[in-house]
Amino acid sequence: MTLKYFFYSAWLLLLLLLPAYQAQAQEQRADTLALSRVEAEALFLENNLAIIAEQLNIEQAEALILQAKAWPNPELEISEVNFWATRHQLANGEGAPPLFGNSFGKNRQFSVQLEQLVQTARKRKKNISLQVANRELAQTAYTEMLLSLKAEFRTQLAELLYHQHNVRLLRQQQGVLSQLIRAQEAQLRNGNISKADFYRIRALDLSMRAELKEALEESREAQKDLKTLMLLPPDLTLFLTDAGPLPYRSLQLSQPLDSLLAIAERQNPRVQVAASDLRVSKAEHTLERAMRVPDLKFNTNYDRGGNILLNFIGFGVSMDLPFFDRNRGNIQAAQARVLQNKHLHALRVNEAQNEVVRAYKDYQQLIELYQSMEEDYINDLDDVLAGVSRNFQRKNISLLEFLDFFEAFKEIKLLYFDTIRSLESKKKNSTY
Repeated sequence: MTLKYFFYSAWLLLLLLLPAYQAQAQEQRADTLALSRVEAEALFLENNLAIIAEQLNIEQAEALILQAKAWPNPELEISEVNFWATRHQLANGEGAPPLFGNSFGKNRQFSVQLEQLVQTARKRKKNISLQVANRELAQTAYTEMLLSLKAEFRTQLAELLYHQHNVRLLRQQQGVLSQLIRAQEAQLRNGNISKADFYRIRALDLSMRAELKEALEESREAQKDLKTLMLLPPDLTLFLTDAGPLPYRSLQLSQPLDSLLAIAERQNPRVQVAASDLRVSKAEHTLERAMRVPDLKFNTNYDRGGNILLNFIGFGVSMDLPFFDRNRGNIQAAQARVLQNKHLHALRVNEAQNEVVRAYKDYQQLIELYQSMEEDYINDLDDVLAGVSRNFQRKNISLLEFLDFFEAFKEIKLLYFDTIRSLESKKKNSTY
């Protein structure tokens, strides 16, 4: 009976504690967000506030096109309205009959004028062309900003992945050292090794702990930048699941250098922005030249009681006389902007092509370096490290030989991870 009661109590306690344990486990899992780089980029494109704000510039440009298509409103003017008429004003016997009825509007004078502005020299169409060019500029600027942010984001992803590899490597080496220190402590107590050798291993362990601390700080810094770009909560830990080696096929560029130079001249985002600026300045220059021609204002008016005719209807037209202002200053300024943007466009083409050549050559060198690191060799290093540690414990190799291999192991691994980081960061920059 006692044993049965004990099992029943234990089962009841387990049922009570299980929900709390599951909630704690879910909370711990909720603190870490594991994503592939493709998933992370999709989240970045959806949540980044800078991209959302830049998209609104295109909407503003679309609205300005709609506004440019609108015709000028007609202007209605009512004037010369008298609210009373004195005896002296009516002494000569003149007066105005009522508008309707017996008295409404009797002896009342007023004037009504309707005026319409008509733009000459196709100013409206040229203004629409200017706003269309501004919309193209906004779209090009959005594309340039988007590609720049995506390049920065992918660089940050590669940076975080490098720090993840670095932290994993340092923890692996620290684990090897921890096992070695426990074995060396027993050897020291038995008098089989010197205290100097033991302290040298302890010093290496402390150095590895300091490196791990610094690597974790750098990883948190990389996470901070990524979470800012992705608009993620600050207390969330971001973990990238793409940790495998890069396939050799994906490393090769699909086009030769000559084709990349031609693409850079046409499709480089900064070149396209400069070309859009040039089109805008040309449209501005065309519009400023059209502004030399005066606009016409056609009007028609009705005058009651203000003329020899009781009900007077007249027509007219007005225009500025371009004697003093022929818009020469604005035309010259617009012409200077066209010339300025031509030079800037040529500069951006030269900069883009030089950047492609530099990035292309750097990328080819990185490919050669990466291909020289055989994957089997990199993977076998872990087993070799464990074997070297065992041989050192068995005194088959000296402390100096162990330390040399231990440091060389870390340098080779870091070089491998750094090469992967550089390849992923530079590939897109070498394609346009």
